[in-house]
Amino acid sequence: MLRRPLRWTGKKMDFRKCYCQKIGKDTSIAASNREVWDDPWQAIFSEHTKTGAVEIAINWKYVQKLLPRKLIPDVPKHETYPTPSGWRPPKPQPNLTFYVERNRYHLLPLYLETRRDQLDTKTLEFEYVELVSVRNIHGDIFECEKKMREYLEERLQHPIATHVDELKGCIKIKGADRAVVEQCLYDFGF
Repeated sequence: MLRRPLRWTGKKMDFRKCYCQKIGKDTSIAASNREVWDDPWQAIFSEHTKTGAVEIAINWKYVQKLLPRKLIPDVPKHETYPTPSGWRPPKPQPNLTFYVERNRYHLLPLYLETRRDQLDTKTLEFEYVELVSVRNIHGDIFECEKKMREYLEERLQHPIATHVDELKGCIKIKGADRAVVEQCLYDFGF
């Protein structure tokens, strides 16, 4: 390799010493070239390294506190139900063809969504409506929607709209409050 072969000193140029290897008819160089082609990584990296590895004993009890738990913890025990926050434990498995699974915090999977509904022709603004989304439904989701609709219409005394997404296991409800849908699921035993 040529490393700075030319150096400007004033008006004249100096040729500096070049560290190149002369290749002739020497057999040792030819043998080393064959070795380079056999394992190019060995020729690039030297066997001597400037760093080393040191194994340090780790106290794993502090590390294990940071690792996530593999199992969901058991349902917490309380003296009275519902708790001050309104939480209730699930009842024993009801004899239904569907099941609403709770999330990892032992809460019912109820979520609120706000969507545009209809355009008001006088003000030219959209009206917004709140939808209650019930997720993690397993089993016969259409029977779940039918029973929830009957329960909610009887309780609210007006018709409600529902949308079933069978692949996601989700039911969206329009026209019912989240608290009423939550009470419906508690009454079903979830």
